[in-house]
Amino acid sequence: MAPGRGEQCPGPSLPQLLFLYPLRNPAAPLPARFGNDTVCNRAASSRVTLAIPLPMKTITIVVLFAYSALFAFADVAPAEKPPAKPAEKPSLKGKVYPDEHKTFVATESGLEVIQLTSDPAEDAHLYFTGDGFVPADHGLVFTSKRTGSWNLFYLNLETYQFTQLTDSKKISGTGAVVSPVTLEAYYRDGPSIKAVHLKTLAERTINTVPAGYSVSSLSVTVDGRTLAYSIQEDIPITTKTDKIYSDMAERFQKRPWCAVVTGHTDGTGWHEAIRIKKWISHTLIDPLNENIILYCHEGSWGDVEQRMWVVDSGGRDNHPLRLEEKPAVQIGHEFWLRDGIHVGYQVKVPGEPKSIGIADVIDGSYLEYPTPYSDNHTQANSTGDTFVGDGTDKEPFINLYHLVEGKLTGRHLWKHEGSFAQQYWHPHPRFSPDDKYVLFTSNRGGNGNVYLIKLEEPKN
Repeated sequence: MAPGRGEQCPGPSLPQLLFLYPLRNPAAPLPARFGNDTVCNRAASSRVTLAIPLPMKTITIVVLFAYSALFAFADVAPAEKPPAKPAEKPSLKGKVYPDEHKTFVATESGLEVIQLTSDPAEDAHLYFTGDGFVPADHGLVFTSKRTGSWNLFYLNLETYQFTQLTDSKKISGTGAVVSPVTLEAYYRDGPSIKAVHLKTLAERTINTVPAGYSVSSLSVTVDGRTLAYSIQEDIPITTKTDKIYSDMAERFQKRPWCAVVTGHTDGTGWHEAIRIKKWISHTLIDPLNENIILYCHEGSWGDVEQRMWVVDSGGRDNHPLRLEEKPAVQIGHEFWLRDGIHVGYQVKVPGEPKSIGIADVIDGSYLEYPTPYSDNHTQANSTGDTFVGDGTDKEPFINLYHLVEGKLTGRHLWKHEGSFAQQYWHPHPRFSPDDKYVLFTSNRGGNGNVYLIKLEEPKN
């Protein structure tokens, strides 16, 4: 009899299904118990009898067994939920870092050396053509990779604590500049030229770099009103490695499109002053005259025919400065003196010692003074009669020179032991605005750190 309502549907027990009735030939006769059985539809509200041919019954039982056994005996994991998005890290803007400074005495000169940073990450001051000091606030802007990417920091030179100004992954730290007047730092962040206020930490975008171009270091007028920089076309380069200057020869030969760009820090008046199909960089606006811009034809100093050029902000009167009448003359690392009239530079003439040159942008005249030591970079003090140099990888000293009666005398201040192997490890020395300190970077401990040398001898 078929089961009535509420009765159990007869069927094989689990052991029977597992051991007594394995898969078999559907044409073979079933055991008598199952030969005339009915199939119970448990979803029906009344008895329903389905006449199923013998082979179909066999297949049905096997399929039902396989399906139930899958869930009865297999360890079936629930469907995995999609991974949760990682929580965004809180911004580090405004984070205050503790004092890291150390002091010691330079054996070469007896002067006090102040190591401002000591974190294992890379630290560096800004490029030697850009002033990071804010005298009225006893502040100094530097750049560090302690967050994993280059960012800007503002150090109090009285407490030696410092505050993080930016929190980004695409900042060109050493290429930033500072205006003590506006209390802002100006920098490149990806394709944007930005400003960050040193006190409020407010950021704003000033200009945007065209797609397909890179940016050189920035420069700013003393009043903080106007910026200038150069852009360089991104071209295929096959020789670039981790070694510094590895791609210089190839880039020089390929002559990428470049332009000198200038505009105001309030975001207005941005334009290209000049565009040429030649590699240019080291673009420096006159600190006192926003209409005069110094730039260079870039490349190995020995390959470049004429390094220094001056152009007005409207693109007129583009002309060379310190004409290189001899092809073998090597000039580089130019910088403005604070009077806005004279430009300093490094020069090497065949058969003569390396010299510091001073050129007048008004009348084009120049004077060049041999130095007792060789330097990769030099800078001048506020009066233009004292210079600081960073030596070379073979003679890694901070050197001080005084111009007396048309001649430079010099002495070693301290052996910084920097390697010059990376751009951000170059010492790039410069004077503080009051000429009492020399600021520089050194990787003498393995990573880069920021240092000051106090030019007044410590009192006993």
